[in-house]
Amino acid sequence: MNPIRTRFTLQLTLGLACANALPALATESGVDNIGTGTDGFYVLPLEVDSLPDHMVAFNLYYNHYKARKFNISSLGGEVSGVEIESTAVIPRIDYLSPLRVAGGRLGIYVAQPWLKQEVAAFGMSDTRESMGDTTISPIILWDMGKSLTLAAAVEITVPTGEYDSDRLANTSNNFYTYKPLFSFTWLPTDNTELSMKTTYSFNRENKDTDYRSGQIFHFDYSASYRLNDNVTVGLNGYYLKQTTDDKQYGRTVQFAGQDVDDGVRGEVFAIGPALHVTFLKYASAEIRWAKEFDVENRPEGEMLWAKISIPFAF
Repeated sequence: MNPIRTRFTLQLTLGLACANALPALATESGVDNIGTGTDGFYVLPLEVDSLPDHMVAFNLYYNHYKARKFNISSLGGEVSGVEIESTAVIPRIDYLSPLRVAGGRLGIYVAQPWLKQEVAAFGMSDTRESMGDTTISPIILWDMGKSLTLAAAVEITVPTGEYDSDRLANTSNNFYTYKPLFSFTWLPTDNTELSMKTTYSFNRENKDTDYRSGQIFHFDYSASYRLNDNVTVGLNGYYLKQTTDDKQYGRTVQFAGQDVDDGVRGEVFAIGPALHVTFLKYASAEIRWAKEFDVENRPEGEMLWAKISIPFAF
């Protein structure tokens, strides 16, 4: 699930590259199906073996991302004249069953974003608002005691949003992504929390452009301190690094006007403050902000996430 789906069409990107020394960007048009920064505080519930047999959580996410430049590492600088703004509302349903697999409890979650994308580049602009791509994932959670939970999953992102290769803004990436996932939540002390979600993305080909984005390693992280029974503060963020080259027509993608087949691999690190509040005993709300740094071959901007989670049993 990635709310940042604003893209340049391949044809336009290459056209601008020739006219303005702009290359193609890491992954197709610099976007992916990861949803960087989605998860922060308490990625996993604790003491899952003591939870009811049929546990459900309704989660509602809000995301806003804005970037005013691209960092192009091989050109040694930033590309201005481009602005991307993305807003998303993402309901997600989590279900934890009593079934056991490999000693852990089996669950599943489904997320369906609604997206508004706005793009402005070199005197051109486009806006699109519609349903985005659907993510579904089976997950296994292992109870390792009152202070540690581990989980493994495989997220599958299905291109259910709107896509047109002739448009600047789209709400779909128009390709499937399969992401093995490992995550944990750990309480080193009664008042401190560390959480991490790590994924590795395998992207399929966009059949409209014959473009296949490279594989990506990524993790979201959270480190927090509980001030009292209801309020927790901390740091959150994410890291992403593309590990294989982009391909088009079976060949490695290169920057326009350059002879080097560099595969336009992307990288980004983000960090920022976060606040988490519990209410109605088990429900929670959080708000998290992160600034991107050390960006290569991707948009560079700022990310805001807000989330409400309401668990219940039946």
